[in-house]
Amino acid sequence: MGDMRWFGGFSSAAKPPRTPVNSAEVWPTISGCWTVGRWDGNEVRATYSDHRMVAVIGPCAITRNSLARLGTHGVPDDVAWRWAGSYTTVEVTDSLTRIWTDLGGAWPIYTASLDGGVYWSSSSRALAALTGAGPDLDRLAMWLLAPSVPVLFAGRSAFKGVGLVPAGHRLTLIRSGAVRSERMWSPRPCVDSPGRRLRAELAAAVAVRAVNATALTADMSGGFDSTSLALLAHASSGTARPVTGVTVHPVGHATGGDVDYARLAARHSGIVHRLMPLGAEHAPYSALDVVPVTDEPAPSTIAHARFSGQLTWMRSTFGTDCHLTGDGGDSLLCSPPIILADLFAIGHSRRAVVETIRWARLRRLPVWPLLRSAHRVSRGRRAAALAALATELGGGSSRSTADGDIGWCGIEPLPSWATLQARERARAVAAAVAECADDPTPGSFATVMTGEGMAEVGRSARADIQLAEAAGVSLHNPFTDSRVVDAYLSLSLGDRPGPADYKPVLRAAMADLFPARLAERTTKGDFNPDHYQGMRTNLASLHALADGRLAALGLVEPGEFRQTLTMTAAGLPVPFATVEPALAAEVWLRALSDTSDVAWIPMNHGER
Repeated sequence: MGDMRWFGGFSSAAKPPRTPVNSAEVWPTISGCWTVGRWDGNEVRATYSDHRMVAVIGPCAITRNSLARLGTHGVPDDVAWRWAGSYTTVEVTDSLTRIWTDLGGAWPIYTASLDGGVYWSSSSRALAALTGAGPDLDRLAMWLLAPSVPVLFAGRSAFKGVGLVPAGHRLTLIRSGAVRSERMWSPRPCVDSPGRRLRAELAAAVAVRAVNATALTADMSGGFDSTSLALLAHASSGTARPVTGVTVHPVGHATGGDVDYARLAARHSGIVHRLMPLGAEHAPYSALDVVPVTDEPAPSTIAHARFSGQLTWMRSTFGTDCHLTGDGGDSLLCSPPIILADLFAIGHSRRAVVETIRWARLRRLPVWPLLRSAHRVSRGRRAAALAALATELGGGSSRSTADGDIGWCGIEPLPSWATLQARERARAVAAAVAECADDPTPGSFATVMTGEGMAEVGRSARADIQLAEAAGVSLHNPFTDSRVVDAYLSLSLGDRPGPADYKPVLRAAMADLFPARLAERTTKGDFNPDHYQGMRTNLASLHALADGRLAALGLVEPGEFRQTLTMTAAGLPVPFATVEPALAAEVWLRALSDTSDVAWIPMNHGER
């Protein structure tokens, strides 16, 4: 089992009042910056000059000469997307510390004010242990009732009093105590073809991992995203270091659906392909009592038995030291329906109508309500949409579902098990966010929403990476890399596909590597039957979770939640979108209370 890895520092030029146990200084010549856990030499690279120290942390294609120039000339503000990879850049001078966060949120940076300065860290749980902070109940309420509205989580960690630096920003910590966070990134027009640029950036993102891996594995689910990464890794590594594509399937069902597409891609490319059968022990909702603690509820919590089982199997069978997944691909490459409002907002009414009709047909919805909704959103204000959401969260009137999901704030109907306290906390957060919300430029709605969604996906995926580290595997999600995100979000509105299109830019990017049948796919496999079966099998233990930490905190009514679980297991119309976040939060709270806090020690007379 691996230890949690994280890094951080303190804003003052003096020795920090406290440091983590078992930490190591990033730079021997300066105090106040450290790493915890095992880091390979290619993951933490540092340089320094007379008055400047610079560290690049995470997989990055930066060269030795380029790193040296950062030390002598300073760090440019486009550093987060200047090189391929997923990394954080830290600069320390005599007067300040500056930190550049990545665009995909894959290396979240948190802050906490204490001891006359500001501690910063890649782990919110580490800072919570330092400050004694418990879970942020307002954020928990939002997680339960509006998990699909990322703007409501902006600036918040899972712990009270521990802040989150936004993705694509520069954090400045001045020795006097001042703190500034400024946005550095915005979409950049590019003359290259969308497919060619995306292909180049994905290939570079894969290569920066492959070059340091001795046993590289990759998911091959049969979908576009994971298959693309597996084929690009195979193309870059060649026969010298073969890449193993891994497909999981239920025991006794090694053909059909996604498995057939994965086999087809493997035969077409010549990649080494291995199948892992999933037994009853891998079912969703199984063994939730052994999920390790993370910085926040992990996306793979419900499927942890399968997730950890696959990681353990790969590590013991192949010696996997680097595993690629396609997480983030859907959020990045599938246009949100609000793009229809974008088209109306900039006067592209003909295309707006055509794309709305196609979306209505795909979703089997009436066209006219969708057209009215898209047109209304094109002329409305985001702040008004958030204020309406606040009213809805507080138990006010709900919006008509006939309009589909075109808008800024799509949520499921409020679950019956949500307490008045949970609704009021969520309402207050949404109302506060509405008061300071900016209105995006017409034509940029989809870009803003996708950018916020990617930051949410990348940050939450860090919890899955922590689960993988506990299993001894280094997990990577190249679709959250800054240059990949930048390449796609810099597409003009005219080049952006409609919401009914299934990843045409990626299909074009991979035209020479995808077999024809795979390229013709327009859907992905459905895992809902597995989830229903897993819930029925584990219903007794799930009922036990209902009367737990969330209930004790006053956020969940346990009797109503048990009834909802029973109805869901029976296949009645209760969406997973409200049930799974609640279960994941309960599992996370229990793991948090059952695990020792991150240990810190006071500095003694300036010595470690």
